[in-house]
Amino acid sequence: MILADQDSPRAAIWQLVESCGYTADLPAWVALTEQAGSALDLGCGIGRVARHLAAEGRDVVGVELDPLLAGDLNRLSAGGSASAVTGSVTELLDLDLGRDRFDAVIAPQQLLHIVGGEVSRGNLLEGVKERLAPDGTAAFAISEWIAEESRPVEVLPDVREIGDWVYASRPVAVEDDGDSLTVVRLRQVVAPDGSLEETHDSITLDRIDRHLLAEELDEAGLTVERTVEIPETDRHIATVIVVARHV
Repeated sequence: MILADQDSPRAAIWQLVESCGYTADLPAWVALTEQAGSALDLGCGIGRVARHLAAEGRDVVGVELDPLLAGDLNRLSAGGSASAVTGSVTELLDLDLGRDRFDAVIAPQQLLHIVGGEVSRGNLLEGVKERLAPDGTAAFAISEWIAEESRPVEVLPDVREIGDWVYASRPVAVEDDGDSLTVVRLRQVVAPDGSLEETHDSITLDRIDRHLLAEELDEAGLTVERTVEIPETDRHIATVIVVARHV
């Protein structure tokens, strides 16, 4: 399965480099959607989860804010059962998703941490309730890891070679912002002629734990059914998937 190639926009390539090496959660998403003919993947990006589920027989629609990422998913999955719609996950009721309700609605990886705080999460969860079939399953991945203080990070880079270009990215610092934390990455690109380009990218993650999320789900008319623990790997922190249904 090709998630990005040399014709992909740079944003898609960086997502391939930085996110698509993570596979520890994929069996959980497959299991959670086992009885689902249709699935809505929130913040689908280039389709790390959406295209995996499509390969398992699910009919998957993804919602992605970045039109470049959504377009690349559609280009590389043309003819398959995964597609992407450009739009905001906080405005699900305003989007034409091809159907009113889905058997499963999922929010993998870091989505709930980056939508923009409590109000935006509330809008997202209310939209999920309306888009979820009455007997459907909603599942949200979160990370409960909290840095004790701002500090440098020393880990090996994520590396991909695409065509004659080499892309490498590694986190170099975690900055404690109180109610959130910011992860800073060093991105390096080696061109075919050997020249090196270096940039920095950062992402700010709101702090969320399963108890806070359970309260927000309850306010939106969804109730927690169970949790699924995804253990840490040698390169990735542990996550928990909170599974909910209609109240």
